[in-house]
Amino acid sequence: MQKKVLVTGAGGFIGLNTVKMYSKYGFKVFALVHNNIPVELYSMENVEIIQGDVTSRDFMMQFDKRFDVIAHVAGLASDIGSDEVFRKINYEPVTYLYELPKEKFIYISSSDVYGIKDFTDADENTPLTEFPKNSYPKYKIMSENFLRQNCGNYVIIRPAAVWGEGDKTLEKRVEDFLKISPFIVHFGKWKGTNRWPLANVENVAKTVVAASMFDDFDRQAVTVIDPEKTTIDEYYRKIAAKYFPDKKFLSVTLPFWVGKVIGFISTTVSNALKLKHPVYDPTFYALHHVSSNLDFSSQRMLEALQLLEDYDNNRFTLSKLPLKLQGFL
Repeated sequence: MQKKVLVTGAGGFIGLNTVKMYSKYGFKVFALVHNNIPVELYSMENVEIIQGDVTSRDFMMQFDKRFDVIAHVAGLASDIGSDEVFRKINYEPVTYLYELPKEKFIYISSSDVYGIKDFTDADENTPLTEFPKNSYPKYKIMSENFLRQNCGNYVIIRPAAVWGEGDKTLEKRVEDFLKISPFIVHFGKWKGTNRWPLANVENVAKTVVAASMFDDFDRQAVTVIDPEKTTIDEYYRKIAAKYFPDKKFLSVTLPFWVGKVIGFISTTVSNALKLKHPVYDPTFYALHHVSSNLDFSSQRMLEALQLLEDYDNNRFTLSKLPLKLQGFL
């Protein structure tokens, strides 16, 4: 009894890795891709490619298949952009995707829903807080609340700053900055010693699959963050060593108010010109990210990874597995 899963955003960094992980664990994957189809998808086992637009209700509601799981990965993760665009991409699809026949809905949210400020070992019970004047966490929070109120069975996955092989966003921005800067620049009181909340994309994909296979996290949220703590200065230096091994960088710290001025100008100009990428870093939102101690607990993610490890090592007996999983054995 092969389980069927619909993965939206399958052409993106997280989506592609999620499809790979589902395929590895024997799911029949329906990979929804909007425009650019990654070449890797064509060679994957148990994967059927569907080209379409997740923001089109008419297109999405035409599916006559019953999925065991819907993994909604598609979304816009950006520190610039209009409220209208964020709502269209990050909220409205949730309001109809949940209606498709399925056993469980997996929603990819973000650790940004906790707020962008100093934390120490925050966990899934930490209150959600919108960041002022940025619609990304706003609509992630609205989507989470919608699912709690309307969806029978769901799991919310909250990745931190996702990295890994094939990342063309986070790592690329740091590389582009270091390409033109003779310094690693920090702002404010932490002076680069604050935790940068990295989440390896493989851990994100494994957590999604574990949440699909087991009922331990039903109607709950799971924060995905690497247990190893990396400071923002250490992260910059890893990128510098990778791309500029012969270049020596000094770390400098500027007052936070200077960063706010720089970030405000970058955000204002980028939004006025309706750019997809900021004119320069940091934006106002990115400034708070790199200058805050974003320290979250990885405990619930580690529990999910342990379930998969036990499953891989045949430590489960048939009687201990959820009924919906017994078809895998």
